[in-house]
Amino acid sequence: MQEQQYYNEKWSFVIKWIAVILLVILLLVIFIPNNIWKNEDNMRQRSHWKMNQLWDAQRMYHKLTGYYDADMEGVLWFVSAVRDSILADSEYIGDQTIYYKGEDINIEVPKFWFTEYDTVFSNPYHAKDTSLVGVYTAVEYQGETGTWDTVYLGENKDRYKYTDTLWEGVIIDTTIDTIIEKVIKYKHFNLVDSLLVCPLTNEEFNVKVKGKESDTVIIYSPIRGGYTDRKYFFFTFKDTGHGFIMNGEASWDK
Repeated sequence: MQEQQYYNEKWSFVIKWIAVILLVILLLVIFIPNNIWKNEDNMRQRSHWKMNQLWDAQRMYHKLTGYYDADMEGVLWFVSAVRDSILADSEYIGDQTIYYKGEDINIEVPKFWFTEYDTVFSNPYHAKDTSLVGVYTAVEYQGETGTWDTVYLGENKDRYKYTDTLWEGVIIDTTIDTIIEKVIKYKHFNLVDSLLVCPLTNEEFNVKVKGKESDTVIIYSPIRGGYTDRKYFFFTFKDTGHGFIMNGEASWDK
C-alpha cells in the first residue's frame, strides 16, 4: 500500500508539472504571435508615415522648382533651407535664388509657402489654453415689457452688440474672467536624415522620378520581395512590403 501511495504521489507531482508547462506553452502561443502582429502593424504605420513626409517634401520642392528630384536627401535639405531663409527674411518670396549642388537655382516662392510647410511638417497634440476675457455687466431695456434686464456681455464675443448705436443698454460693471479652452496645437519637427530610412530594414526608401518633364515621382519601400525574421526560435516576423506612393497616391489607400 505504501509503495502504491508513493507511486501515485510521484505521478501526481509529474502531472502537475506537465500541466504547468503546457499552460505556459499555451500562454506563449497566444501572446507572442499577438505581440509580433502588433509590431508588424507598428512598423508598417511608421513606414507609411515616413513615406508620406518624403512625398510632402517632394511636393513642397516641386512648388518651388516646378519639378521633382530623385535625390531625397537633397530635397529635404532644399526645402528646409528655403524655410530657414523665410525665417531670416520675411520678404523672401517670389523670384529667389538658392545655391544647391554647386550652382544657383532659380525658384519661385509662393506667398504662403511657409504656412503650408509649418502645417505639413508638424504633429498635432491636444492642449489647454488659458486666457483672460473681459465680461461686461449691463442693463438692457426691453421695449415689449417696459423693463430693464441685467445681461452679461463678452468683451470680444458681443462687441457687435454693445457697439451698435441702436443698442438700448448701459454697461454698469466690468469683470475679468478666466477661460480654459481645449485646443489642438502643432509641434514642428525637422526634416532629418532618419526620415530617409525604413524603420524595419534600416535601408533607405527608394525614390524614382519619371516622365519627360520629371513630373512623376515614386517613393517605395525597400521591402520588395518580402521580409522575414525568426523570433523566439518557433515564431516568425513576416511582412510582404509597405507599398509605395506615386504623386501623392498611396498604394495602401486603394
